[in-house]
Amino acid sequence: MTATTQSEGKHLGPVHYVLVWVALMVLTGVTLAVWKTHLSYGARVVVALSIATVKAALVAVIFMHLWEERGVARLVLVVSALFVALLIGLTLTDSATRFPFANPPYSESWMDEPFQRAAPPMQAEPGPVRTAPVQAPAH
Repeated sequence: MTATTQSEGKHLGPVHYVLVWVALMVLTGVTLAVWKTHLSYGARVVVALSIATVKAALVAVIFMHLWEERGVARLVLVVSALFVALLIGLTLTDSATRFPFANPPYSESWMDEPFQRAAPPMQAEPGPVRTAPVQAPAH
């Protein structure tokens, strides 16, 4: 009797890996495009986290071979994903319900206005930047 550690599922070929890579690149572009839109900050965060979740699922299922696994490996993935979702939800809830003076200067709650306002103008103009090397005085 021989114990096998390999799963009996069908293995994916190189074409599948290239297609998943292309999908990951397209989703990265979509994330960037959504971030540059005029949606509210909260909506952009939700969309970006949703796309990141899809990308993480693609990586886990294809590159970590969870498509071929059964049982405990899939359970670990689901429990880990739920734990991460819980932590992200608690973090967003904390920052959304903070007393306004507890936030850092020049920031707002992510639900109200843009996250960061422009910094105040500088008090004095900085000096010019030298572009040529300084000549040593002749003796």
